[in-house]
Amino acid sequence: MLAAALLLATAAGAAPSSPLDYDAKAPVRAELREVSRRDGRVEYEVKFPSPLKSPFAANDTVWAHYSVPDSSGVHPCILVLPVMAAPNIWIEERFMKRFRRDGFGVLWLEMPYQFHRRPDSSQPSGQVFLARTAKRLAFNFRQSALDARRALAWLSSRPEVDRGRIGLFGVSLGAMVAAAAYSVDPAPKYAVFMLGGADFPDLIGHSSMTEPFLRRSRIDPAALRPAMAGLDPTDYAAANAGKPALLVNVRWDTVVPRANALKLKAAFPLSRQVWLPLGHYTAILHLFWVPGMISRDFQAHL
Repeated sequence: MLAAALLLATAAGAAPSSPLDYDAKAPVRAELREVSRRDGRVEYEVKFPSPLKSPFAANDTVWAHYSVPDSSGVHPCILVLPVMAAPNIWIEERFMKRFRRDGFGVLWLEMPYQFHRRPDSSQPSGQVFLARTAKRLAFNFRQSALDARRALAWLSSRPEVDRGRIGLFGVSLGAMVAAAAYSVDPAPKYAVFMLGGADFPDLIGHSSMTEPFLRRSRIDPAALRPAMAGLDPTDYAAANAGKPALLVNVRWDTVVPRANALKLKAAFPLSRQVWLPLGHYTAILHLFWVPGMISRDFQAHL
């Protein structure tokens, strides 16, 4: 559907557009505050405005956390997009600790409605992301991807970052947002998607996490497809044809069904897909060794 729309726009003489379009050349008005300097690294807190305006002012400032080696020269850097509904970043920290140990700069984002971006501090982190209409849910996903694109633009502007060695890593919903951003943004040269999938309207309608929410909220699954047009990596097959990636999925995943994990592989034909035992939540047991595997993979490609 999106491809047909783009073809019609081109035939009519208009420039093709996408809901994920972002002017990467526009300067990013970011606030940078040093938090600590230890163990050969500098840690910063970063804040910048989201490219989109939501109904909640607190959600429209993106909070990010940046760690870089305290040494001269330029360094490879990985943008990390976390699990959405977790109360902390314990899972992502297992990966970021290894990335930092291996000499990467690391920037991780607080996604819409997470942590500092909650409309109210009493709300669980990420809860508001699952909106009660198809249109608002699509908006929240779009905001996540555009926030990631703005973060990539900011990284590309940093003097200590090697622009030719920027990577992208996401877990669960973070992997899906990362896959959308990777589909349209030239800044990352490699990506790793852990527990991700594609064909988001179908995934949301069949996931053991979101399908009950759709029923309770009386969201018609058929309304998701037009609302999310242009947000899915399957919409960018031509652009993704030459993009390398690593996909890490698990065999008994009911949150991201196998069919959707395979669609993510099809969206990135050059990708390598690794299937591990266990399910979406029990995959936590793989954290003893998977961070090392993924960091080595980034080292090989960046």
